[in-house]
Amino acid sequence: MMIMVVVALLLFCFCAMVYSVEFFSTIDVNVTLFFEQVRLPLATDLFLFVSDIGSIKYALPICIGVAIFLLYKRKWLDAVLLFILFFTVRQMNYLLKELFLRERPTYDAVYQATHYSFPSGHSMNSAAIYGFLCYLILSHFIKGEEQKLLAITMTICLVMLIGVSRIYLGVHYLTDVLAGWSAGFVWFMLFRTIRTTMLVTKS
Repeated sequence: MMIMVVVALLLFCFCAMVYSVEFFSTIDVNVTLFFEQVRLPLATDLFLFVSDIGSIKYALPICIGVAIFLLYKRKWLDAVLLFILFFTVRQMNYLLKELFLRERPTYDAVYQATHYSFPSGHSMNSAAIYGFLCYLILSHFIKGEEQKLLAITMTICLVMLIGVSRIYLGVHYLTDVLAGWSAGFVWFMLFRTIRTTMLVTKS
């Protein structure tokens, strides 16, 4: 797992260093324009919904529901960590955006998003939040290996679709999304490590 964290950190640093370089900036622009050219009304509606799943509108109620269930099961630590992760990853994304101050794409976006572009908040938040939710579900409720693999695969697909939706809708560049996924994964792993350490200490 540590190797994956290092890779994610390196990918984030790479995106942060190269997005303003002309060669990579051109790739960013071309990917954004490609998605603009292939937009279809049905696909746009679908990606708007997928994008919303990565927003606070869906993520917060989901976390509240899971936290209530965890409290009912007397899993106090997991419920608390889930909410700390939820709010801290959003704050960290805000601080990173303020650090890099990258403007959003200025092309034909489906809607006008606010704040800065790098890293993608939806990508970062969903990777951390849904990654941690999946981890908690695997820890408490799923025992079979096939079911675990299915849950992990579905979570990865959801997080990837949320990131792709941001490019499709014209509100983020490719490097924004890649950096968001990377930072979100690192934040998820941080809280996974905190949970593991606290459980070991408690026992």
